[in-house]
Amino acid sequence: MNKMKTLILILVLNLFYFSLHSQEIMKFVYFNNFPPFSWEDNGKMQGILIDVLNEVVQKRLKIRVSHRGYPWARAQNMVRVGKADAFVTVPTSERRKYTEISKEPVVIATFTLFVKSDSPQINDFKAVKTVFDLKRFKIGHYKGSGWAEKNLSGMNVDIAPSVDLTLKKLVAGRFDVFIDVSQVIRYKIKEMGLQNQIKEIPNIIDSSTFNLCIGKNSSYANILPIFDEILRKMKEEGKLQEIYEKYR
Repeated sequence: MNKMKTLILILVLNLFYFSLHSQEIMKFVYFNNFPPFSWEDNGKMQGILIDVLNEVVQKRLKIRVSHRGYPWARAQNMVRVGKADAFVTVPTSERRKYTEISKEPVVIATFTLFVKSDSPQINDFKAVKTVFDLKRFKIGHYKGSGWAEKNLSGMNVDIAPSVDLTLKKLVAGRFDVFIDVSQVIRYKIKEMGLQNQIKEIPNIIDSSTFNLCIGKNSSYANILPIFDEILRKMKEEGKLQEIYEKYR
């Protein structure tokens, strides 16, 4: 039975590849300032999302691709109105109205704690398992974070204008702890040279999946079953983790 399923899958893949060779470039759009997931450097997009999609879509599915970065609201609207084919982000009911969404995540964004390396409360933070456990601490965050607005409401929160300033205030001891997307903050700490001053507490407090969202009117909306299958295979091979590790 498994052999028959494999043969059918191979046949479908071959027919699929043949039909795609004559199609246009698949246009991916991204938030242009969201390292290490996606950012623009000298006019070229790079990051985890770009590397994963190049591996799956360009290398394994043999579909020509383009990667363009924009302010995030504009990028999403381009897919909504059909000027681009797809983006990768957290699935929401609103996005499901105009996109088809993969079952497999391209990456899972995890939320962990960051504290001063010499914090006397490190053992207390190691015991934190949920956002609710942070109620007795002063928490740092930055303006415009939808996650913070939803999850930290009613808590003692010090708001800074940006991620950079939040990290600087953490080092200065203006608050006890900062919780945000692990991958983003690890990258930012390294970029700012704060590795010796800030410590990550690796307990995963929350997580969000980033999935491929293809516009319902895109000619590529039908690739999702095969896209999911390839992502599962890449996970088994360790290829996804290899890409993630490049940006730690």
